[in-house]
Amino acid sequence: MPGWLRENDCVTPRPDSRSLDLGRQLQEAQSALLAHYAPTVRVRRVRWSHGETQVLELGEGPPVLLVHGGGDTALVWAPILTSLARTHRVFAVDRPGHGLATPFDYHGIDLLEHARTFLAEVLDALETDTAAIVANSMGALWSFEFAHAAPHRVSRFVIAGAPPGVIRSAPLPIRLVSLPGLGWAVGKRSMANATRADSRKFWADLLVAHPERLDHLLLDADAAHTRRNYRDIIGLLGNALNARGVRPHLILADQWRNLSVPTMFISGENDPFMSTKRKKAWATLAAQNPSIRIVWIPDAGHLAWVDEPQHTVREIQEFLAG
Repeated sequence: MPGWLRENDCVTPRPDSRSLDLGRQLQEAQSALLAHYAPTVRVRRVRWSHGETQVLELGEGPPVLLVHGGGDTALVWAPILTSLARTHRVFAVDRPGHGLATPFDYHGIDLLEHARTFLAEVLDALETDTAAIVANSMGALWSFEFAHAAPHRVSRFVIAGAPPGVIRSAPLPIRLVSLPGLGWAVGKRSMANATRADSRKFWADLLVAHPERLDHLLLDADAAHTRRNYRDIIGLLGNALNARGVRPHLILADQWRNLSVPTMFISGENDPFMSTKRKKAWATLAAQNPSIRIVWIPDAGHLAWVDEPQHTVREIQEFLAG
């Protein structure tokens, strides 16, 4: 049993009627979203040390694993799944406690060891020794830790949206949810009964440059996911952040400088996570590590592929093709 799992963590609690209802709501929203964006997708369940998670699969060719950010779900990649699948076999995974994965208690978890174990076991379950990884935000920190520990398993690495792990700063709304006591109250009030309008506002504040372009299917899936998983989302934020920002042990500047996997950082020019200080830190990393290059997407936010899908996909495909 991995060291970060407690003995009782291997037993999944029996879901109550509300949990089952929330799961059905998310499944219905997911079905509608995928029918619109990726009707040929195959939905799989895979096991890892702590239960199961969901993987969306489509396409043929070299494998690429999509890893969503903190508080999101694999469905956030829906707008570009079909485009990426023209050249690759695409796997989009729900991280633990997100989407339709098994609930996961992040309290006291070593997040970096968790990241290495989860991604390794997902690739094993998919019978994939080596894959390219495209990851967003906190999912990019997870993927970086895995790429640094097992570079032979990651052929190329695309960061789509600023990850934590370089400097400590984080937007205030995210830090508030991480606070003991108060964070739980704030998070529950905003997430437990999330609506389409709530999701649109959150995405407008932190994730996209053009919330007016968001379609209802994407927002409804996001709201259903948030209602189902708010406890685990709050737990994850509390583990990764504190009042000052990202917890110090997750700042991995030395490891970033030594990363050997070819890496492209795609950032929307209007990404609110890319403060002036963070831009300077990334410019320094790219100057110090020839494996890292930075690409800017004009008129795009933290989820650049939602604001500018064609531009973002073109950059990803060209980079993955070498």
